[in-house]
Amino acid sequence: MKKIIYTVTAGILFSLLLAPSAIRAQSELYTQGTVWEMTFVKIKANMGEDYLKGLSKTWKASMDLLVKENMIKSYKILMGSASNRADFDLLLMIESENLASFDPDPVRDKKIADLDKKIMDGMGEEYKKTIVNYETLREITGNKIMREIFLK
Repeated sequence: MKKIIYTVTAGILFSLLLAPSAIRAQSELYTQGTVWEMTFVKIKANMGEDYLKGLSKTWKASMDLLVKENMIKSYKILMGSASNRADFDLLLMIESENLASFDPDPVRDKKIADLDKKIMDGMGEEYKKTIVNYETLREITGNKIMREIFLK
């Protein structure tokens, strides 16, 4: 029984000795960059122009304020052809400095809500109509958070 315990203990210790080198080897492959939050959108047939007009008034306006307030680093919109019927054709991307920006933060959340309210108040009833209309213009097919990496 003692022999089994010694063998298991030796195996665990050996594994622990190798773990740092495995982690180090992995971390030496790349450096970490910023974090991107992505929303995959499938625009409904013949609705692209209307959807982009709405995004310009709401999403883009919000992103511009968030960049100005240093709450996000940047944003992008990529548009292309869907590869199949279920695929997205528009990608909304928001760049953040790190994953910590996704942690709960009541102060940050309030600031974002205040900025959104500023946009809503500026647009009046048109804001509500635009947001409600999105359901007829597009389908959100997914969301993802990914980190940019730079290979060494």
